[in-house]
Amino acid sequence: MTMPLCKIEPQNVTISEISSFHIGGETVELSDQPRLMMRVAGEGMAREVDLNGSYVTGQLYANHVKLAAPHHDDPVMFWHGGAMTGVTWETTPDGRPGWQWLFLQAGYDVIVTDAVERGRASWSPYPQIYDTGPVFRTKEEAWSMYRVGARSEFDARIPFDGQRFPVSAFDALAAQLVPRWTTHDDMTLDAYQAALEKVGPVHLVAHSQGGWFALNMVKRVPHLVKSVVVIEPAGAPQLTAEDVARMGDIPHLFMWGDFINEVPSWKKYRSATDQYREVLTAAGKSSCEMDLPLMGIRGNSHVPMMDNNSADIAAMIVGWMAQNQVAAK
Repeated sequence: MTMPLCKIEPQNVTISEISSFHIGGETVELSDQPRLMMRVAGEGMAREVDLNGSYVTGQLYANHVKLAAPHHDDPVMFWHGGAMTGVTWETTPDGRPGWQWLFLQAGYDVIVTDAVERGRASWSPYPQIYDTGPVFRTKEEAWSMYRVGARSEFDARIPFDGQRFPVSAFDALAAQLVPRWTTHDDMTLDAYQAALEKVGPVHLVAHSQGGWFALNMVKRVPHLVKSVVVIEPAGAPQLTAEDVARMGDIPHLFMWGDFINEVPSWKKYRSATDQYREVLTAAGKSSCEMDLPLMGIRGNSHVPMMDNNSADIAAMIVGWMAQNQVAAK
């Protein structure tokens, strides 16, 4: 399979507005909580901190960058993966421009989100509001699940042969990891829907767990999604004939990196996603797969937006999006 490379040339970007917002969620009232005497700033005097009252929970955060003269009518919205935040898209761990900047250079307004209970979206007390505590990701798990190398080779930092992730920056990637909960799918989908209703329609670019959310959102609010790019989604929902009919013909792009057969979990995620795509194909819907190794592009990890060819991968997606926008006219 050959896809055109729509090279994103370095150029000046003129920004007209940068804004941010929180959206989604609800207010929850807590009572019978402790009142604490504590210092809350440096060497200041202790004061009472009353934990009784109202809390906002279930909201997400979004940062919206608008160009002075965008080349496209609809923005790109980025959704990150599990244990991650919108930092995924901002700058690579070794300091190269991230996809936020590259898609601005390609003429799109860009929206970067932090999902419910991640990053600047904040999270809520547990077990008072969240019914469980968070799960944390170790460096060792990240090394293996992001397919940088075999877990047994983590201590020696020996990557897979031909690895494109900048291994010297792995600790910088690990510093981005945040706590996550595994029981908040419904509230996360609700918040993402609220964000799409505020700014949509959008071109949705989503990674890993965010890809799973994105494919579910296509079922929910297809009128708010112009196209969807899922980069190594962590599974996919099952589609009914009614789902497929409601979705219309939203262009789908599925992207996969290298070394998937080295990690059993990724073979399962890929299988579930392949089933989703097979339903689309059988119904005559528009979908494309970029299996990078099959295209002769070897060595990409689970985080191609951070790999040493991240700009080329972004350009491939921009080229695919341009093709679909021309076809839609």
